[in-house]
Formats: sequence, structure tokens, C-alpha cells
Amino acid sequence: MLFKHAEALAPQAAMPGQPVIDHMLQFARGQHERGKLAEAQHGYRAVLAIDPANAYALHLLGVAHLHNGEAEAAEPLIARSLSLGLGYGWALANHGAVLVRLGRNDEALAVLDRALRLEPRLAPALVALGNVKLALQQYLEALSAYDAALAVSSALPEAWSNRGNVLRALNRPADALISYDRALALTPNEYATHLNSAHAWRDLGQCDRALQAYRTALVIRPKTVDVLLACGGVLQLLGREEDALACYDEILEANPHDVAALYNGCVVLDNLHRYDALLARCDRLLALEPDHALAWLGRGNALEGMKRHADALVAFDSALARAPGLDAASNNRGVALHLMARHADALESYDRALAAGPSAELYWSRGNVLQQLGRHDDALDSYEQALVSPTDTGHAWYMRGLSLQQLQRHAEAITCFQRAQELDPALFTAQAAEAFCRLLTGDFAEGWRQHENRWRDPSIARHRRHERQPSWSGDASVDGKTVLLHAEQGYGDTLQFCRYASLVAARGARVILEVPSALTQLMESLHGPSEVVSMGDPLPSFDLQCPLLSVPFAFGTQLDTIPSSTPYLQADAENSRIWADKVDAAARPGTLRIGLAWSGNPAHNNDQNRSVPLEMLAPLYTQHASFFSLHQFVRERDAQSLQDSGLIHFGTELKDFSDTAALVNALDLVISVDTSVIHLAGALGKPFWVLLPGVPDWRWLLEREDSPWYPQARLFRQQKPGDWEEVVARVARQLANRCAS
Repeated sequence: MLFKHAEALAPQAAMPGQPVIDHMLQFARGQHERGKLAEAQHGYRAVLAIDPANAYALHLLGVAHLHNGEAEAAEPLIARSLSLGLGYGWALANHGAVLVRLGRNDEALAVLDRALRLEPRLAPALVALGNVKLALQQYLEALSAYDAALAVSSALPEAWSNRGNVLRALNRPADALISYDRALALTPNEYATHLNSAHAWRDLGQCDRALQAYRTALVIRPKTVDVLLACGGVLQLLGREEDALACYDEILEANPHDVAALYNGCVVLDNLHRYDALLARCDRLLALEPDHALAWLGRGNALEGMKRHADALVAFDSALARAPGLDAASNNRGVALHLMARHADALESYDRALAAGPSAELYWSRGNVLQQLGRHDDALDSYEQALVSPTDTGHAWYMRGLSLQQLQRHAEAITCFQRAQELDPALFTAQAAEAFCRLLTGDFAEGWRQHENRWRDPSIARHRRHERQPSWSGDASVDGKTVLLHAEQGYGDTLQFCRYASLVAARGARVILEVPSALTQLMESLHGPSEVVSMGDPLPSFDLQCPLLSVPFAFGTQLDTIPSSTPYLQADAENSRIWADKVDAAARPGTLRIGLAWSGNPAHNNDQNRSVPLEMLAPLYTQHASFFSLHQFVRERDAQSLQDSGLIHFGTELKDFSDTAALVNALDLVISVDTSVIHLAGALGKPFWVLLPGVPDWRWLLEREDSPWYPQARLFRQQKPGDWEEVVARVARQLANRCAS
């Protein structure tokens, strides 16, 4: 476009050697049109060495600088050419384009107005006008200018590309992509257009297409930092955290001090729960920027993940000192205090943070602390407050759903979890919450199906085993095949779902069961497996594999088809005799023998809602019965209570689940919070009572005192979130009746 009207130059005064100069200009212009900018510039300078006032050579040398990205060098050359009388519309358009590039927008508008007065349909001037209007964020006027230019000529890649940028700014990414496609049809290797096209695909949520476009831009300009950062961001949205981390690490290989790459890498490492690496990277970032509040937040998250609660508290305070409105730091600070059992301090932290503005997450966390403080009505009020907090992000909708669950409004909670996923497809916690909420409400068909999406969560997928082997999801025949069923999560899940081994065997399969070593001996009593293998030991060959928590999905389990026949595990006979003798020797004559368990795995993500201090069960163990601790180890907080309680505690004599099974076998009843001991008792066919929080684990369902998984179970549920006192009082009354009878 910049040479179109060159032939309209006014004749310059004849001078000696003019034919030579004309020939030199023609040659340089040819080099310019072929994109050989260095050669063109050399030619223009050769002309100017002979004729320093050659307006044409000055102007085109300036244009060559502009094409080479050297606007500062271009502007004085073009301005001088205009002062020498080069006042044509196309020359003014070039000057306007340079001024736009330099950000001198008011001057550009004046120059372009002159150009368009001379030639109202001058496409280069219209494109430059669109560019200056785009720079001024006057998007509708910019769109009008580009459309006017394209009405003159449709072969203007810059106009099509920048028109796409205007449409993106107007929140019309689908229309923008049409413009980018037209631009790329004319200039297939234009870096900026591929980059902006990628942005538009990302705007539309088409992350795979965006990633493809970003990678094309990287082919054109390898190792470009901004594009690598964008690639990493899209890969995170796709749940490909490790690949995203590789993008950020590639930036850091070239520039170890790139703050954006360091911070984005911290986010990925936090999502992956790689706390040692997260701590090290946060420290690298803080060495460069000591006041980086989000790096302090990441450091606190790393220390919290490492159970260094006091150190985490210092980091969260450092984050808040630099960014007082950082909700995540306020919330995580409260969580650290909560885990340190400093509940009053945690409440004060949440209240101080909420004074700065409402937050669904803070209200939800505040409700949990109020539960621990026994302020159950206040806890419900806090959950209600979470419902009126701003909900314009996926995370806020997720927290709203959790609050609705605490309020027993499960259908509304599911709607919130769905909305959270629409806003943030990579919010895997919302996907899991919806699956578990559906299972909790008895919607097994959809719940099992959605539970299979757990492998999309990088924090879960990194623990996945045997995924490279062919999987079984229930459709294919297993007759004559060897199927590996393998433990996936905790002891309780393994004890509950190992029952399916006999159903797989009934379909004609040879079943191998892989379980934690603490369960191996006990699982030898299970009907169905041909072989039981401890995790970590060599496996025999197999044809298909299925994690234990996927087997109910494979069988299409519904409430009325749960395999509920018990017992399906047996305590070892000799071990049972030994432990029966121990129980006989320790029990009070003529009394019921009752096993108690009051806490589960401290690392469980719901431990604070399902575990209780031992002293809270005093209304039970002070009754006329013989009470046995079913714990191998007790927490420090319970050590004195255990010593004062009179419970019979065998401690480390319980070497594994085989010993615990033999002990349970010698008892009349097990009373426990929701932990693996309950599933052990259920698998052995032993009567048990389970104390459940207001929102229990999905397997206990809602509003029932029995369990379709264990016929001998009796469920005691909280009536208000966190109100264990009322539950224990109810259990105590029933136990008193049982003892009296």
C-alpha cells in the first residue's frame, strides 16, 4: 500500500545524474517490495548520498524503518520528506501510521484528517485511522474505519487483523475469528494475527483451539515469553498442569528472574500439592520481589501443606501486610488457626477479613469455626450469609454450594456446583462436589458417572496407578479374563468396596486384588479374588484393571442393587481366639463389650467435621459396660483423656487390621465416628453405631437411620452442623437402654 501512488510524485528539479538516481531508487524499491529491508535501506541511503534532499528516498527510507519496527527512526525521515513538498495523501497516511505507532495519537489524527480530505477513499489512511481509534479505545469508530478501508480493497491483512482486535474488545470473539481468518488467508505467517486468534479462541472457552494457535505463533517466533505464558495459562485451564509448568520452566531457563513465570509456576505447584517445590519457588520469587503478596500467600500454602501451621501463619500475615484485601490469605490464615485449634483466633481473623467486604469462602469457613466453638445457630447464620455474597466466579459459586449443603439444601447446591463448572471448567473440586452430592442424595446413576471425572483433577491423577493398562468399565465381557481390582484411596474405601470382587469373579473372571499391606492378611478371607497382593509388590499379569471406587459404576449400582450381604470378611480364627482371651481378661464380668473410635486420619480433608475429642464421649464410656479403644495410636490432645477414661487400650498390640478385626470380633457393639473401623465392623457383620456430621460422607445418604451397605448399621446424625453434644446424648440414651436390657 505504501508504493501505490509513487508514480504521482511531482517531478523534481533536473540534476546531473538523475537517470542514475531514478534507477537506484527503482532498484531499492524493488528490494523493499520483496521484503529485503536491509538492501532497500542501503539503496535509499546511496541515493541520499548523492541527493540529500531527495524527498522520495527520504520517505521510503522512513517507511523501511517502519517496516523494520523502528518507528523512532522512521518519523523524522518521513516528516522531512513532507517538509520538502511530498504532500500527497499516501505520504500523509504513512506519516499517520508512524505517529500511531509512536503513540502520538492527536498528531496522527490531524495528519490523517489531511490525508482523507485529499483522498476520502484512501485505504492506507483509513487503516491508520482505524489504528489510532483502536489505540484510543474508540472501538465503534475504529470498526467503521476498517470497514471503509476494506470496502475499497478486501486485500488488506492489517485491516482484517486489527478489525478482529476491535471485535474482541467489543466482546465479539466469534466475529473476531472471521476477521483473523481473512487476514491469515492473505498473510499466513503473521505472528500477531495468530496470537490474537489464539486469544479469541480462549475467550470462547475453546482451549484446545487456542493452544493450537499459540503454538503456531511460537513456531513463527520461538520462545516468545508472552506466548509461553499464554500457553501455560491455557494448559492450566485444560487441567494439564505438568505441561503448563514446562512452559513456565522454559521461560525460566532463559531468564531465571522472570517474575510472571515464577509466579505462574507457583500456582501450578500449589495446584499439584508439590509443597516442597512450591516453597522453594516462592522463596526465589520473594528474593526478587520481597513485597509480592501472592508469593507470600503461596509460601503460606506450601507451609500449610507441610503441616507447619505456625510458619504458615507468619507467611499469611506477611501477605496481608502487603495486600490487606487478599481474601485467600485471610481465609487460609483462619484455616491455619483452626487447624491449630485456636478457634476463637480463627473466628476473629475471619471477622476482620469480612469487615473489608463479603466473601462466600470466608463466611463458609467462619461457619465451620463456629461449629467447633459450639455456636451452632451462629454457624447456620454464617452459611446463610455466604449465599448473599458476590457470586461472579466459579469459586464463589462452589463455596455457595458448600454452604447450601450445610443448610441441607442439596438440590440447590448441585445447581451451584454446575454453575461453578460453567464459569471455571478447571475447577475440579466443584466437579467432585457435584458427584458426591448426587451420590449423597441417592442419584447413583449420575453420581457414579460424574465420579469417573475425578481423574481430570491433576491432584488425583498424579496418584493414579495402572492407567496405562486396559481399563474395565463394565461393558466388556470379563469371562476368561484376568482382572486387577486395586485400592485407590483410604482403608475404609477398600474395606467397603472389596465386596465387589466376588461379583467380578461371578462373571467368569480371575480376580487379582491389590490392597495396602495393612489389609493384605485380612483380605485373604474375602471370597472372589484368586490372589491378594500388597501394593508395591510385583503383580502377576492381567488383562484388565479397575480401581475399586470405579467398580460400582461398572456394575451400574443403584440403591436397590447394592451388594449388602455381610459378613464378607472373616477374622483369622487363631487370632480371634487370642484376642477373645485378651478381651475376656480385661472386661468387667456380665457387661456389654463395646469398642470406641473417636477420630480418623488427621490428614483427611473432612477430619475436623468427623472426628471428636475423646472427652466428648464421656457420656458413653462412663456407663455400666466394658469399653475398648479401637485405636492403635491416639492424638496428643486425647492422651490425658484416655488415661482418665478407664478405656481398655491395647495400643501397639494392634499391629494391623487383622488384629483389629480379631478384637472387633470379640466385641458386642462398635460405636465410632465415620472412620475405617466402621467399615471393618460392617464387613465382619458386627453391629455398629456411627456418629455422623450434618453433611456426612456420601455413602451414608440422607434422612435415614440405616445403611443399604451394612444391614447391621445404625446411624446417628447431627441435627445442626457441628452439634456433637446432642448426638452423643442421643447415643448415650440408646446405649443405656441397651446396657439395661
